Amino acid sequence: MAAIAATAAAKKKDNFIILDDVEKTKDIDVSKFISLPWMTKYEFDQLIGLRTMHLSIGAEAFVNIPDNFNIKSNMELRKIAIQELNEKKLPYLIKRTLPNGIIEYWPVSKLNLDTIVHMMR
Repeated sequence: MAAIAATAAAKKKDNFIILDDVEKTKDIDVSKFISLPWMTKYEFDQLIGLRTMHLSIGAEAFVNIPDNFNIKSNMELRKIAIQELNEKKLPYLIKRTLPNGIIEYWPVSKLNLDTIVHMMR
């Protein structure tokens, strides 16, 4: 019970409210963004690496995994992360800082994956 109260207190501090990523993505209007809606190879590598690490330390997958699926190495976890990306089930945001200082937060589910399709094998 004390852990829940501590978490609630951490979310509101010094009159600032910290929103979860899911709450941030609800009202994002990507039509006003300057950058193009294509995922870069650098964003792909960082995203898949991060998600593979989360899966390796016990995070639940956002996609259905067969019961007979045997995880022998990180390559199987990478395949799960890529499947989550293909099905647009990852709740992450990509932060893009533009040369003029403007910061855009792109939901992963709204990015076009055509530019990195050759990397998803």
